[in-house]
This record gives sequence, structure tokens and C-alpha cells, in this order.
Amino acid sequence: MKILQLFSDWKWTGPAEPVVSLCEHLSVQGVDVTLAYRKTPLEFHERTVEKKVKQTAIRYYEGLRLNRYFSLRDWLHDIQHLKGYIKRENIDIIHTNLSHDHYTAVVSMLFAGMRPLIVRTDHKRDGMPDNIFMSWAVRRTDGIVTYSEKLLKQDMRRFNFPVERTSVVTPAIKVYEGPVKDMRNDLGIRPDERVIGVIGRLKPDRGYGIILRAFKKVKDRQGKARLLIMGRSSQIEESVKRPLAELGLEKDVILAGYRVEDYFSIIAALDIFVMMRAGSDGSARALREVMGMGRPAIVSDSGMLPELVDNGESGFVAAWDEDDLAAKIEALLQDEDKRKIFGANAARKAREKWDYRSQARQLKDFYERLMLMGKR
Repeated sequence: MKILQLFSDWKWTGPAEPVVSLCEHLSVQGVDVTLAYRKTPLEFHERTVEKKVKQTAIRYYEGLRLNRYFSLRDWLHDIQHLKGYIKRENIDIIHTNLSHDHYTAVVSMLFAGMRPLIVRTDHKRDGMPDNIFMSWAVRRTDGIVTYSEKLLKQDMRRFNFPVERTSVVTPAIKVYEGPVKDMRNDLGIRPDERVIGVIGRLKPDRGYGIILRAFKKVKDRQGKARLLIMGRSSQIEESVKRPLAELGLEKDVILAGYRVEDYFSIIAALDIFVMMRAGSDGSARALREVMGMGRPAIVSDSGMLPELVDNGESGFVAAWDEDDLAAKIEALLQDEDKRKIFGANAARKAREKWDYRSQARQLKDFYERLMLMGKR
């Protein structure tokens, strides 16, 4: 069984790490998998898919351009070269991850005769777009993988897709077990203060307004609390800084910016983590990383978040409401024993449920099942 995974981006964004790690663990399990990705622009020097792949033993292919920002020249190049590569390498399954590589695979294989099976992982927080182009592509797709039951049901309903050709493959992470530095003093946090953390792109649709208003209520009722926000965005003025000024919270909120080297040390400084909405890829990686480090989480009932946090066991699920969120934050701030219990449960779930070896086995079983069924 030979698999070609396509990933039409060079940036190390939300879906990139799961795709690369999954290919790595599929290879360990004996699956012949190759990853094709977009090469890095020469002027870019931060973390990239190319750099990460070349640090592993993953077989990769750089003969495709996979430009998600549509270029007719690049697209025609990929349609021509993908068809030849598939035939030359006798690929059994093309596994696509983003809409661009999904369309590229489907169009390339339209007149290919004995084409391989086509699989799509839906990484989107709100699901694949409900339009005529995606409907056309999904009709020519043989299997769909999602991270959550809720998203799977939505895709099946939206595209009238058969359940036997679907699989929910639980999200995975590499639980961080390395050294951390005590950052509280560096961040200006007093020993008696409890820290509520938020991590993500600082976009208005991520619920920062509700988080800030809830924190204001908590701060007014009990003073020894700080809010730490880690992330970046060109929209930070609208999403965070303006609301901070309006609420008079500038001295109580730490804007930690985008972190790489001390990312996990910042997480270690948190007492509670809050996420109201996952990023556009929907995998909520920051939430899973925080839980993997034994921190209790409070999430909204939006999307797949309630499937990650067990309400009353590893954290709380709150309504999209500042009063409910504030009440749940206070409940954890005031109960150190509960924070410890929830944190231990969160860490255990991360190690037992969000393991790449388990995810790779699930996906391998799904591939084998699809191979027996054949094309739709």
C-alpha cells in the first residue's frame, strides 16, 4: 500500500504539525508514505514544513508546486506532474489535507483511468466549504477523515457522504516533557497571583471580547489574578488592545507576544487555560499542548472543544457567555485541589488518547478498509 500525502502550504501552521507527525508514525508502522508539500520561499527563515520534514526520516517529494494562493501556471504544472508521479510510483491512495491539494488531486485524476483512491482530511474548524466546487470534489472523493464526531456528522449531512467511508481520527500531540524555566518573575507575576492563560491568533472571531469581560468580572471580585495572552495578529488592536483600554485592564493583562524558545515555559506559568474558539484549522493544538502539561482548561461549547475537555473532570465547558465563563474561572481559581485533579486528568488524557502511534494505527486501518471497498 503506497500513500501520497499532499499539503499545499509551506508555513508551519495548525494542520502542518499533525500531517508531518502522522506521516512519520505511518512510516514507522510500515506504511509506504510520501509527503509532497510547497517548498519554502527563499526569503523566509522561520519554522517551515520543509525544515521540519527534513529533520525526520519521512520520504518527501518536491516536484509539485502546491500553491494554495491560486496560480494558473502552478496549478497546470501540478496537474501534469501529479498524474505522471502517481503512475510512475504506483500510488494506491492520494491523501489530501487542504482544499487546494484536494482540487488538484481530483482534477489530475479525472481522466486517469485506473486512478488511486482519494482521501480528504477535513482540518477546517467549521468544516469544508458548502459550495458547488467542494461538492463536486467530494463526489469524487473516496474517504473523509475528521478530528471530531461533530464535524464528521456535518460533512456527511452537507455532502451526503456515506458513513462507511468516513473515520474520526482523534487529534494527537507530542506531549512536552523537556525542561522549563520559571517565567513568573520575568513576566512580572507576583507569587500570590494566579494566572489565566490564552494562546492563539489574536483575531476578533476567537472570543477575546468575552474572555476580557469575564476576566474583568473576576478581577473586580478577587484581585489576585492576571490574564496572560500569548499570540500575534495584525488585528490585535481591534481584538485585544482596544477592549483592554475600554475595560481599564492594561496593567492586569500580560501581552506575551509570539513565543517559540520559551513557549512551554510560558505554559508552565499558567494556572488555568481558556479557549473560546479554536483556530481556523480546528485542531485546537494549543489547548491539547496545555492539557498535556497538566493544566486544567475552560472551553466554550463551540465546535470540537467539548470533545477535548471532559466537563467536570479535566476542566469546564462554558456557554458563550461572559457571566458563565467568569463563574467557572472563579470556581477553579478558588479551589487549588480541583485545579490539581483536573490538571492530572488532562495530562493523563493527553498521554492515553492523543498519541500519534494510536492515530497512525487508526488511519492505517481506515486505508485498508477503503482499499477493500475500492472507489465510490
